[in-house]
Amino acid sequence: MIDTKRINRIVSAAAAVFALLLSAPGTTTITTVFAHGGEDHGEEKAPAVSTTGNMIVRAGRAGDLEVTVKHAPIEPDKDTAARVFVTRFDTNEPVANVKVTLLFTGSGASIEVKAGAAGNTAGMYEAKVPPFPQGDYKFAARVEGGVEPQTVEYGTVKVAPVPPAEAASSSTWARTALIALGSLVGLGVIGFVFYHAAKIARHNQAERRNERETATA
Repeated sequence: MIDTKRINRIVSAAAAVFALLLSAPGTTTITTVFAHGGEDHGEEKAPAVSTTGNMIVRAGRAGDLEVTVKHAPIEPDKDTAARVFVTRFDTNEPVANVKVTLLFTGSGASIEVKAGAAGNTAGMYEAKVPPFPQGDYKFAARVEGGVEPQTVEYGTVKVAPVPPAEAASSSTWARTALIALGSLVGLGVIGFVFYHAAKIARHNQAERRNERETATA
């Protein structure tokens, strides 16, 4: 008879290995949130922060508006370009001809940055964020003029030097190596499970054959 308890223990060990892999840092896929694209908004949610390439995307809702800000990492004492998308939350319709102000508060400073219309693209605005001292800032966007004034709060933005490209590349390589090693371990465990199950099955078949031969002797 097949030792099912032993096989179950082996399978449980394999599951534990895969659970560990899934919980490892750097293996989570982050979905980027854009204001334009016909996505399903669903219920109102807390502001979302995601990344695409070397850009940071922050999306949040205030009233019937959704305001999305896209910018590069903000470094100390450097100008940073930002692009703002303003849409109707329910219809995703771009909202044109409004005043957009980016608000940064913290590290002993309170800074307001005006965003102007970006060419002829309705609902899109551009701003140049001035140099900030290093530190943590509460970040928000205020929309007014033509609509009921609304403010979207995005939480805290960190102003800090961007890690050197080599360091970022090394970190990415290390995560890739960890995932590859974990995958090999997982495949090895699965292979062992199947091998052990087949070995037990062959052993049981041999025992039954010997029993039949003994009975007919």
